[in-house]
Amino acid sequence: MSMIADKIEKFILDKLMEEQERLILKRNELADELNCAPSQISYVLSTRFSNERGFDVESRRGLGGYIRIQKLAPVSSNTVPAVTTYRIYEGPNTVERLIDLQDVDQSLFQLLQGDKITRREAQMMHNSFATLIEHVDYESRNEAIRNLYASMIEILRKD
Repeated sequence: MSMIADKIEKFILDKLMEEQERLILKRNELADELNCAPSQISYVLSTRFSNERGFDVESRRGLGGYIRIQKLAPVSSNTVPAVTTYRIYEGPNTVERLIDLQDVDQSLFQLLQGDKITRREAQMMHNSFATLIEHVDYESRNEAIRNLYASMIEILRKD
């Protein structure tokens, strides 16, 4: 699916560049134009045009349905996204969910988009976190990831 997903993403990004501010599309018309299923467009919207990646997407289904995509303004040039920890509420208990590689990659993607790191630095950081996640036990994983991320960001800020 990635080839069609890449094609859909490129088409939407090109249209968004033409429109400058925001883009309004009809899902079925777009699917016809790109010769794909509407569900493939939904997939691309949810995976490649999320808030974490700097987009605001509003989607309405049905006869008068539409897709509105807007590029979000970058936060401050001095802010650095954090690797977030999620809490899961299970009855009276609160459980901290383990940080996974997707959480880290979202933060790295934001750094890349903000020109705070290069593609090469992002790849090195990704590989470091992947190794850490693979080899650190569950009890200390979140703390180890946050500490490594903080030390890497500190080094990047010195440049």
